[in-house]
Amino acid sequence: MNLEVSKGMHDVTEQPEHVGSRATGAGRKIIDISLELDATKFRMRTYEGFKKDMQFDIEVIKEYPGGLGQIVRGAHMRLHAGTHVDAPSHMVQGGKQIHDLALDLFIGGAVVADVRHRGGKEGITADDIETSVGRHYQRGDRVLLRTDINKEYDGSPEWMARAPYLSDEMIAWCRDREVSVVGFDFYHGAKPPGADSKSSTSRKLHELGILTMPYLTNLAAITKPRVTLIGLPLKMKNVEASPIRAVVLED
Repeated sequence: MNLEVSKGMHDVTEQPEHVGSRATGAGRKIIDISLELDATKFRMRTYEGFKKDMQFDIEVIKEYPGGLGQIVRGAHMRLHAGTHVDAPSHMVQGGKQIHDLALDLFIGGAVVADVRHRGGKEGITADDIETSVGRHYQRGDRVLLRTDINKEYDGSPEWMARAPYLSDEMIAWCRDREVSVVGFDFYHGAKPPGADSKSSTSRKLHELGILTMPYLTNLAAITKPRVTLIGLPLKMKNVEASPIRAVVLED
């Protein structure tokens, strides 16, 4: 992958075709697929077992007057707020943490699987994925699941209830084809009706060492069958998740 970072990323030669996208002088279009973090709107569920509630909030800890004439803000947030990546240790005790993961997992080929026909309490099947992206998928790719549900994200139980889950056959498809990352534009913890919490989509993927990338959006803006995904985690030690700015590059 040859990216002209210093010049090409700022030399705009054409108007973007989609909101959240930008054309580069290198002939590549950058498409932002990250959910906006707005403290007035973003909310996450706080369920049994939490020691405290922590949403996404911004606090001014230094105003412009005094000291160097600068403003400084602090963020109070879970590492799972907004678009982020989950390491296996999120669900698997003793599993790999963010600092254990190779950077090349977060930069590379990706395909978008259109599963808009699957609604709440419905399973995404291996046939769904094979039909949508099978001819474009390359071993080790990242699979981004498109439902467009996050266009109306509000973190509510109603939003969660709209999410499909990944069937066991779909999980096996990911395992057998060595999928490195599964991205979601819908609630990623969905499970089959009547199943317990250990049957959640995220847990099953993490048990196989497959990373999850929740809270994606704007996947409708992607027009090419294969793109390059970039979603780098922060360089933190001993954590199970990290916020990212997820983008894709279209040639």
